[in-house]
Amino acid sequence: MLLAPCRVQGQGAAEEIAEAIRLLNRYQAQCAPADRLALVLVTRGGGSLEDLWAFNEEAVARAIFESALPVVSAVGHEIDFTISDFVADCRAATPSAAAEVITQDAVAARQFVLESLERLPRLARDQWHRHHEEVSRLEARLLRAHPRRRINEAWQRLDDLRAAAVRAGRFQWRQAQSRWETLRAAWQRQSPAQRLARHREQLARDVGRLTELAQHRFAARRQEFLNCLERLRLLSPEHTLARGYSITVDAADGRIVRSVHALRSGQLLRTRVRDGEFGSRVE
Repeated sequence: MLLAPCRVQGQGAAEEIAEAIRLLNRYQAQCAPADRLALVLVTRGGGSLEDLWAFNEEAVARAIFESALPVVSAVGHEIDFTISDFVADCRAATPSAAAEVITQDAVAARQFVLESLERLPRLARDQWHRHHEEVSRLEARLLRAHPRRRINEAWQRLDDLRAAAVRAGRFQWRQAQSRWETLRAAWQRQSPAQRLARHREQLARDVGRLTELAQHRFAARRQEFLNCLERLRLLSPEHTLARGYSITVDAADGRIVRSVHALRSGQLLRTRVRDGEFGSRVE
């Protein structure tokens, strides 16, 4: 940090402030790279408008505008604004705020260093674990590539092939046996004796069904015949006569007498009752 003292209020203060800014720029152009400045801070404490008026002067504004170094303006309190605030590269509300703005990179760098101190051991442990896992994988690959392992794997594969061959032979034998049983059953179904036996069974079933059907139809017809006989018996004249009725007919022509108006005196009649007939004459 390099201080360029000057008056900040009163007569001639604006020229001294502008000259201090130019002085710092000349120093920047002539100093060694290690001593170079990062920025110029133009600042003072609070005061009245008249106290801060030097920072409103044209000389100060032009010096800030022509400065090759970045300029931070921190004049007065937060409510105070001067022309230097608008010309500068950055405006801070107060000198304390300017200190925070200027040092925030340093604070960030310090925080980065602290975090790095915590992160570097963790990164080292992670790197060690990764290398350890890589070595373990290489060791496992070497073990898998060992001739003894290859021989053991070959023996194991040979055993697996032998077992697979045995299983395949048994499977083929079972399949052949199943096909033989299927063919023998098919041949037995197609033999004359088997076919004759099946036809006999079918014929016996058909005869049984026909006999049952004939018996059923005969019983149905017989019942129908008996029903007709019963209806005929109920409708027959004999049944009517048996209930006490009689039938009277003209003895000459056999016509049934249905009304007394059809009769004439002296006409011969013949009357039939349940157990016989008798004659009569109309009086």
